[in-house]
Amino acid sequence: EFTQRAFLNGRIDLTQAEAVNDMIQADTRENARLAMYGIRGSVRKLLDPLIKELLDMIANIEVNIDYPEYEDIEEITQEKLLPKAKHWLLEIENILKKANSGQIIREGIKTAIIGRPNVGKSSLLNALLEEEKAIVTDIAGTTRDIVEGHIRLEGGLQLNLIDTAGIRDTQDIIEQKGIEKSYQIMEDAQLVILVLDGSAPLQEEDLRLLKDSENKTRIIVYNKSDITDKHLEGIQISAANQEIQPLLDEIHRLF
Repeated sequence: EFTQRAFLNGRIDLTQAEAVNDMIQADTRENARLAMYGIRGSVRKLLDPLIKELLDMIANIEVNIDYPEYEDIEEITQEKLLPKAKHWLLEIENILKKANSGQIIREGIKTAIIGRPNVGKSSLLNALLEEEKAIVTDIAGTTRDIVEGHIRLEGGLQLNLIDTAGIRDTQDIIEQKGIEKSYQIMEDAQLVILVLDGSAPLQEEDLRLLKDSENKTRIIVYNKSDITDKHLEGIQISAANQEIQPLLDEIHRLF
């Protein structure tokens, strides 16, 4: 209530009000540090000059339209306005990139584990969480609905993990629904971990997933390194034996 009154009376802006909530919700030192920047008005200091610049451009355009007869007013032409507008957009893009990094630190990385059935997606989820969160069997299609979990890595990085139903052609209506949901989750994810069976040749479903995920931020991992002597180009892990450090190293490198 106190923060609401401060916002409504102009003592703080919306970014500062949101930062107060971020501070309350912060569960790591890094999140608390980011929230303090917001409370001190760091976001506001970034935006205020851009707001002023935009209003100046709009005002100049409106004056030229409304009072064309005034000779002492600078004529705003496209040649003068476009460079200013492009510079303004560039500044906005830079701020959005920084904001995305802050959001990842604050909220975590939405991470989808995808692959065809029986490649070890659920085993990988369990290895990452260090607990038996998902059911693991040799029966294809065991995971029909999404299974979620959260882990915090070194450096304060949080993964919001989602284990999806294995992608394959099936007549099972329930499994089909799970596969549809898997594709939606992959579309929304900030990171896709595509799990392939390192002990077997690539199958049609693998090739389809490689193509469907090529425009996403993704990590391709070859699982079951404990039962194969093949040397594959890429990240090799054994989820069943909790040997997943190469994957964790790649996540840190990416983010």
